[in-house]
Amino acid sequence: MLENLQEPIQETKTEIDVHEQVAAVCQVASARQVSPVPEGKTRVAVLMSGGVDSSATALMMQKAGYDVVGVTGWLIKSGSRCCDTGMIDAARVCEQLNIEHHAVDLRELFKKEIIDEFPKSYERAKTPLPCSVCNTLIKWGALLNYSRRILNAEYIATGHYARVVQTEDGLRLARAADPKKDQSYVLWGLTMEQLKHTLLPLGDYVKDDIRAIAEEGQLVNAGRPDSQDLCFIPIGTTAQAYLANFLPAEPGPIVHVVTGQALGLHQGTFNYTIGQRKGLGISYPEPLYVISIDPDTRTVYVGPKEALLRQELTASLVNWILESPPVEPFKALAKIRYNSPAAPAMVYPLPDGQVRVVFDEPQPAITPGQVLGVYDLSDTYILGGGWID
Repeated sequence: MLENLQEPIQETKTEIDVHEQVAAVCQVASARQVSPVPEGKTRVAVLMSGGVDSSATALMMQKAGYDVVGVTGWLIKSGSRCCDTGMIDAARVCEQLNIEHHAVDLRELFKKEIIDEFPKSYERAKTPLPCSVCNTLIKWGALLNYSRRILNAEYIATGHYARVVQTEDGLRLARAADPKKDQSYVLWGLTMEQLKHTLLPLGDYVKDDIRAIAEEGQLVNAGRPDSQDLCFIPIGTTAQAYLANFLPAEPGPIVHVVTGQALGLHQGTFNYTIGQRKGLGISYPEPLYVISIDPDTRTVYVGPKEALLRQELTASLVNWILESPPVEPFKALAKIRYNSPAAPAMVYPLPDGQVRVVFDEPQPAITPGQVLGVYDLSDTYILGGGWID
């Protein structure tokens, strides 16, 4: 088993028992032979975290007549709902539904590509979005490949709130019917080939409907609360406290971006993000916000709210969920963070997988490291996205 990233750590007997159960789940699943797909059936591998959404997805796929198998990625050793009790809950639901459950040990990949990169991003003054990386690399990467090649599944299904829609222009990834739960933004990295092998049955429902389906099906985890935190940060620990285990608390100046006045010292740039207002550690007659961060000089620039406004951005590693990626500038709606609305903008495709976006109106707190989501003008379909530079 991989060592925990925080050393030393005192594990309770309960935590150790959970790890042993998780290891047992993986061992049993890996040893099991894959059953053949029943004649006349289509196999769907449901990616299960142990939560209500993915469990209800498995139930719905089974009721729809698919040959369903459950698949869970073992991502970390401890500290999360997903990879501790979640692994066991997923196995319990599969047993309840009388379907196979396969656990795939992806801890090394997850550590290298997601956990280790998290503090590195903050070190470069970028605010990362690990869940989006996990979707692309783990769920629609390793687990999709495992499901298709090893389990002979035609599709994967997940508990994400989004929709796969067949349109006159081809297959599209659409927003969910419930705007409060829509997760299309974090699925910007899906390729067209991956989309063709994806089912998202929750996209037409609201959360209360899914809870009701889980309760009606008497799923063992129907009452389990939703998890909102990053899965690899121990429960009860803030992101900044977690980062302090990896990044030195190197002091630097806090400077007013307009006047150039030094207002104080900070104890590490990783404690600040663009747009932050509270917890700046300085006093000033007017409200101040973090405007930008210079990691080379360890300077945190602050200023009035209007100083946060920017009219354009560039993004890299752009992915288009289209049959033919655009080459000419086009009008679209662009989204710069999960909880912000998509705003009208001109999108200019650039060489080397980059894009330039010019908004009709200046946008607040455009943050390097976050995701640019590009939607059509009806705000229905996500066309692609990239990482904001």
